[in-house]
This record gives sequence, C-alpha cells and structure tokens, in this order.
Amino acid sequence: MRLLGSFVGALLVALLLFGLMLALIMPSNDPPPQSSELLRVGVARSVQESRTEPADPLQPPERPTPPEQPPEVAPQPQVTPQVPALDLNIDVPQLNTRIDMGAAPALPPLQAAAQPAPAPSSPAPVSAPPPGSAEEVTPLVDIPPEYPRRALAAGIEGQVTLQFTVNAEGRVENIRILSAEPPGVFERAARRAVSRWRFAPRRENGVAVSREVSKTMNFRLEGRR
Repeated sequence: MRLLGSFVGALLVALLLFGLMLALIMPSNDPPPQSSELLRVGVARSVQESRTEPADPLQPPERPTPPEQPPEVAPQPQVTPQVPALDLNIDVPQLNTRIDMGAAPALPPLQAAAQPAPAPSSPAPVSAPPPGSAEEVTPLVDIPPEYPRRALAAGIEGQVTLQFTVNAEGRVENIRILSAEPPGVFERAARRAVSRWRFAPRRENGVAVSREVSKTMNFRLEGRR
C-alpha cells in the first residue's frame, strides 16, 4: 500500500513539473510588469535581509583549569633499627687428641729359627759394548720414511746406512750417513724418519746413559725397508 501511494505521489509531482515547464515555455499575453514594482520588490528584499539579526560571535573556548598539584610531602628520615648484640661466647669442649705412643705388645718368641734362604746365584756379567762402537737395536717408535717422489717416478730403489746417538731420554741426535746407494737420493728421507724415532735408553748401574746405534734402511717399491 505504501509503495502504491509513493508511486501516485511521484506521478503527480511529474505531471506538475511537466505543467510548469509548459507554462514557462509558452509566452504569456499579460503586459510586462512595471519597473517600479521590480524596484519595490528588490528594496523590500534588501530591507528584509538587513533586518536579520547578526549571528552571535563565536566565543573563545574556555581554557582548562590546571590540575591542582598535590602538596609536597617532606621525606621522613630513615631510622636504622638497632639489633641487639648476640652473646656468642659458646663453651667448646676441649678434645683430648693425645695419642698414646707406648710400646706395642711383644710378639711371642719363635720356637725355632727359620732356616736362611739360599742366596741366588749371581748372573753372569753382561759385557757392555766398548764406547764408540755402534749396535743394532729396534726402536720403540718406528716411523717409516717417505719414499722420494723423484725415485718413485723413476722406479729407483736403494738403501742408506746411518749412525746416530740415542741419549738418556731415548731421543735421536747426531745423525750421520755412513753409506747411501745410490748417493743423493734417499739420504734426506732417511734423516727425517730417524729423527722422529724413539728408543729405550741404555742403563748402567740403574742410570740411563747414551749409546751409539747404527741402522740400515732399505727403500723398495713394494713398501718394505
């Protein structure tokens, strides 16, 4: 029902507007109004406009009042509590740490004296090598030498005989080349390997002493010395 009423109202408004448009387009037969009436309408309109009261001026916004500051509180002096002194005089009992070092009880005498054990037969003295002579010994730490690249590429084999000193700590020092075949090929590799060997030091009367050692190193392409 409301929709129908709206439609009828819209139709009437459209017809009214259409009629106004026709009235504006069609020329009117009435004589043009005189200029005095136009002037009167204009003056009356201007007078009515001047009689309108002026709008109230905008008042400036009120400034917010600052918040009241809380009253300052004077700091109270800190009071250090007095702790009563404790009486720590504790009676510690004295311990008697004296040890009686009296004589131990005597053992009963043996019925018969034990027969003395036969003295072990003295071993035959081992003849030590004369000083300056070299001996062949097996090292405790035996690091194999590196095969020289030039000899490995050329397929060269050979051997080197060395003589050196084993000090009281079992280290090698004073390395000397006695012979090398072929010369100038394997000496450097042999020196480098022997310098890293470790031996058991010789002992004479319970004291470690140095000794001379000789060693022959064979260089074979199968990897054996």
